[in-house]
Amino acid sequence: MNTMGISTDPALLQVELSQNLLESPSVSTFMPEEEASIYPLLSSNTNGTITPLTFSHPLTPCIDNDNDSNMSTNLCNEDGKVETSSSSGSSSGIGISVPSDIDASTALFNKHSYKHLPNNNVIQDANGHGPNGNIPLPKDTPSFVSWNWPLIRKCTFFVFMSSLLAMCAIVVAMIVTLPNVCNPKTVWYRGNVFYEIFPASFQDSDNDGMGDLRGVAKRIDYLKALGVTAIRLNSVFNSPHYPEDFENVTSLKIIAPHLGHLDDMRQLTRMLHSHNISIILDIPLHPFIKKLGESRGGVFINNSINDIVDNEYETTVQPQIVVTENLITECLQYWLEMGIDGFYIKGLEHVEDIENLPYHLNEWKNLLGADKVLIIEAGVLSKLSLSQKQFALKHVDLIDVHLDVFAGTSQLEKKLNTLMHSEMRPSKTGVWIHWSLGGVDKVRLTRNQSSVDFTLAATLMQLMLPGTCNIFYGDEIALQAASDSLNEHVETKHLHHLAVMRWSFNDSLQFTNRETLPWLPKSPDADFHHLQYIEKMIALRNRSPSIYKNAICKTDAILQNTAIRRSHDDILVIERVYPRRNSFVSISNFGRKQVTMDMTSLYYSGIVMLNNSDQKIYFSDFKINAQETIIVRLDK
Repeated sequence: MNTMGISTDPALLQVELSQNLLESPSVSTFMPEEEASIYPLLSSNTNGTITPLTFSHPLTPCIDNDNDSNMSTNLCNEDGKVETSSSSGSSSGIGISVPSDIDASTALFNKHSYKHLPNNNVIQDANGHGPNGNIPLPKDTPSFVSWNWPLIRKCTFFVFMSSLLAMCAIVVAMIVTLPNVCNPKTVWYRGNVFYEIFPASFQDSDNDGMGDLRGVAKRIDYLKALGVTAIRLNSVFNSPHYPEDFENVTSLKIIAPHLGHLDDMRQLTRMLHSHNISIILDIPLHPFIKKLGESRGGVFINNSINDIVDNEYETTVQPQIVVTENLITECLQYWLEMGIDGFYIKGLEHVEDIENLPYHLNEWKNLLGADKVLIIEAGVLSKLSLSQKQFALKHVDLIDVHLDVFAGTSQLEKKLNTLMHSEMRPSKTGVWIHWSLGGVDKVRLTRNQSSVDFTLAATLMQLMLPGTCNIFYGDEIALQAASDSLNEHVETKHLHHLAVMRWSFNDSLQFTNRETLPWLPKSPDADFHHLQYIEKMIALRNRSPSIYKNAICKTDAILQNTAIRRSHDDILVIERVYPRRNSFVSISNFGRKQVTMDMTSLYYSGIVMLNNSDQKIYFSDFKINAQETIIVRLDK
């Protein structure tokens, strides 16, 4: 059997086969009795003779067909060989073109031997070629076929990559600009820390022995490092003998000449604002002002203040705002134009027409606006009736409350819990408490009978309270009152608690130069080691909602986030919490003995803050030294 499966035995066919026919794989041999079935498919010429069909090899690449002529009997390959074989009378050979080995392979893999496209009416480019190079296109080919697809692909890829890179850049920029923490925000004067300064004792800039406004400007870096949000300048107005008699002011618009001029105040305000620090002025009324003044508005002449207050409180309808012609309103307008961010109106409890105060508070707050702060003393509220008090609290931002830390933890706990449930209790809107431990009319925290550690313990406890904290200058370093052991400054003895500020020996800038004596005797000592704890505590307060927020405000309720407890005789515990935030607790020992106690009924363990290392602490055997405050972040 050959490769085609046909027997080539000569005895069976009774013919002699050509050797070429036996070896050719493309030759078909038919039996004599098969001629009748083959001939009907053969075409005949005009002479009636039968012309055998020409079959090409199945692997022949092309057969050239012409529409205007009969099928060619010649093969596409002119070099092909034709072998015929005939029988002796009854068999006929069929001619089959067999290309040679070389020509067959060439024709088989020839890429340009396609004849299926028309040859006329084609679309060509400028070089006579179709869009694919060598193949012309017909007229009815869609236009997009002739587009420059390589260029389109490049442009599309470029646009895609550019868009991808732009989106990646936007995402990276958003991630970079995201804040480190996502804490609830408050108004700048709520929950932050103020720093109260007596300018004559803070920093001397002209070496005359007395501090001034330019000296305060030189210490802005110190204020920024401390972490305070605003400074309070008390007693900057002119008096007959400033600063010895700073309380008897003669004007609320003129600065004491020893402190500087109006341009110095403008420059100080601009510099503080550039460091994101606000400035607040104390406005001392007593004994300069005895009456608040009368209103020019007819609505207030025909009605008493009590009727207006009751109507305002019940219906929440704002009365007519009429600017009162008095010195306080003029003073506020004057300093607001200078860029001052708030005012502490002091001495209101001494005015004669205190019953008109709620209206004036309304007037002043509307004059200041929402972004300025208005502060009054807590003692003023005790002079008002219930309705007047309720109306006044609607137009005040901060109520100054002084804490006497020397009264004992029992009195301190009672006062704190009373304030937490009074009309000044924490709320979503309304007044906040302004906590103070010292001031121009208070004795220094560091006294002869107390150590410097007591001042640090009291200040850290203060910074754990809800509301706004006020630090009197020097308390952060436990500054003591001026020392006059020889009684050489008896005439200024009532001002010794306003001792000049002490600066570190490593600081090149001291209060004044060595050749000049300060206006008050120097303080005997200060502890600069305490400063780092105060800075860390202020930073912890600024970033912890559990401490700087005064309540947990929900849609249907206002929950307190402060718990005040007392343990033993000298231990005060303040706990601060906030949803999904760390909880903190401060334990203060204001006594003179070390205390060891078991507090596992309240807390289990935590991390001691304000230290360089995270120290683990367990409350089963809690120890605290005398006159010490420990801040602990509770374990969850």
